[in-house]
Amino acid sequence: MIIELNDRKRKILEALISKYVESAEPVGSVSLTHSYFRQFSPATLRAEMAELERIGYLTHPHTSAGRTPTDTGYRYYVDHIMETKKISGREIALIKSGIKKIGRGVEEIFHGAARILSSLLDYVAVFVPFGHRPSPVYKAGLSQTLKQPEFSDINSARQFVETIEQEEFLARLLAEYARKQGLNIHIGHENPYRQTRDLSVVVAQCHLRGLNPGAIGIIGPTRMDYDHVASLLNFVSEELEAF
Repeated sequence: MIIELNDRKRKILEALISKYVESAEPVGSVSLTHSYFRQFSPATLRAEMAELERIGYLTHPHTSAGRTPTDTGYRYYVDHIMETKKISGREIALIKSGIKKIGRGVEEIFHGAARILSSLLDYVAVFVPFGHRPSPVYKAGLSQTLKQPEFSDINSARQFVETIEQEEFLARLLAEYARKQGLNIHIGHENPYRQTRDLSVVVAQCHLRGLNPGAIGIIGPTRMDYDHVASLLNFVSEELEAF
């Protein structure tokens, strides 16, 4: 259940998620005080973080004094706090120049766009054009994604690789998630499939001139830079539509 937050708790949740995405380490009150909230004492922040944990937006790993966001905390952030970032001039230039270099064949377009996105995000990028049986799947970025701390455990890495190798599953997943217009973000246990219960999947429709519509997806750990992903996915989708 989503519980509305007051302004201070919203800012604390936003700061904690930002810090956690950056560091991949549980975030403590002292760290937040030094980085974001010098006007508050660590004790004040601890009390607020304890309340955020009580309502289900944070969790407290047993081996650490810090806290991490839950799937519900990320959902509140995405729906009520996140603002789409402006992508950098460097990223715009890389995307535009990269798309210009892509050939005009369907396979070249989708493979090329997947490589551009995955190189900028360090997550797996997946493109699926519709209207084919079976649906072809174009993907890139597996090696970069496996460098994320979440996959340092061999079992987690193996499960992730097995999921990304299931092309029929990926095609079905993207087709289902792309039914809604706009950007669709599915976080952790919001995903109905066991293969993606510990992952986040961000999907947008993609319309290329003269071709059947398709879907663009980004797959990675729930500790995802959602605003950056949303910005780049929207921009690449718009550029491809004008391609």
